[in-house]
Amino acid sequence: MKKTIYSTILLFFILMNNVKAQDYLSFYNLGDYVIQTQNISPIYLPKYKVNFGSPLNIGFNLNSGIKLNDILVESGNNIKIDFNNLNASAADANVVATDIVANIFMLGFKTKKGSLTLFANAKSNLAWEFSKDFTTVAANGFGESFSLTAEKLGFTSYSEIGIGVTRTFLDDKLSIGLRLKSLSGIAHSSLEDGAQFSLDINPGNFLWTLNTTNATVNTSGVSDTADNIAFFGKNSGFGMDIGLGYEINEKFSFELSINDLGSINWKDNVTNYNLQDVSNGVYNGFDFQNSGNVQDEIENALNNVLGATESQESFKSKIGSRTFFSAKYKMSEKNVFRATYFYNKNPYISIKPSYALGYNRELNKTTYGLVASTGGNNGGFRLGANLAVQLGFLQLYTALDDLSSIGGKVQDSNTANFRFGMNFLFKQLNKSKVKIDNEEQKKEELLEENNE
Repeated sequence: MKKTIYSTILLFFILMNNVKAQDYLSFYNLGDYVIQTQNISPIYLPKYKVNFGSPLNIGFNLNSGIKLNDILVESGNNIKIDFNNLNASAADANVVATDIVANIFMLGFKTKKGSLTLFANAKSNLAWEFSKDFTTVAANGFGESFSLTAEKLGFTSYSEIGIGVTRTFLDDKLSIGLRLKSLSGIAHSSLEDGAQFSLDINPGNFLWTLNTTNATVNTSGVSDTADNIAFFGKNSGFGMDIGLGYEINEKFSFELSINDLGSINWKDNVTNYNLQDVSNGVYNGFDFQNSGNVQDEIENALNNVLGATESQESFKSKIGSRTFFSAKYKMSEKNVFRATYFYNKNPYISIKPSYALGYNRELNKTTYGLVASTGGNNGGFRLGANLAVQLGFLQLYTALDDLSSIGGKVQDSNTANFRFGMNFLFKQLNKSKVKIDNEEQKKEELLEENNE
């Protein structure tokens, strides 16, 4: 028994500390075993009557066309930021997308026909798409002409608190789930959709010709210090998750979930950085040698040409929805296969859908499985794994979407995805006992009717 426990814990930490993948597809396949899977599929039903999620439930996702060692390079005994190396490695279009989720609180109750869940999460996500022109400017400065027309940026950090209800119908063949969430924005920064900025430098007379369109950055909370950050502040919003599942027969079933439908109204500590729309505005330059303050001279000149202003106008942002659609085949009581389609509708950048085929061995208190996936912006083939195990009333789980980075170097990776956590489970429902109780209840009801 001890050998099994030690081996399980060892496997748990191996999976948890070696990650490289995307999309939480492996975590999705944990299904009913882990209460936190309701965050991505509200129709999942907990196996225990009372489920409590500790604050030690974390998820991290990174997808990037740029590797860490593309921008951080060794310099003697130190590591430095090298924009020239980044520029050499960059493609024409580059995407960096991350999201972090921390389950602050989760309490789930199993009911006769479904479940009731109370939860609170903290989430943070970044979506950034930049061009080769951007890395050229970062490496060489404003020394040559450039045009920034494909730049997209959005960063959002927020908390959510809500309630979820799952109900089964038609002899438990149909499942419907709904989660309503009150959102509170912590920090936000985004570039206006369709923003463009171009600069043409005449090498003969050094005249700068500038063009700008929709060059606005909206921010809220980014200037706050750590002491002023509020998880439940004045930036309010509303969100919801919906799910639907149907069991065709004992072998086949389908599931659909659409998560994070909603938006946040940003009103607190708002700053909008604006450049007016300019068509062929000309900057004549100045005498660097006789200038008292070069930085002030540049700022004043650009303000005159571009009309740079700041304002405090409230704005609204979507949080970005995620859709899972899957077909499940139950080959036997303990062996389950699942094909999954995943689409992330990011409000700032385009992300390609992902596809997965997974297998899980489902036991009474433990499940483990493998998931093969492809798609997403990075493409390629990935093999992931998941595990949920119960040790008494304690449950440990972990899931990742790519095992190929085991033993690899962090600086060589450009993708990562993992979930891990710890829960407390109480009062497992025994199906045979529930069936007997239901039959006894029906007999008592019939006896009462006969007596009447």
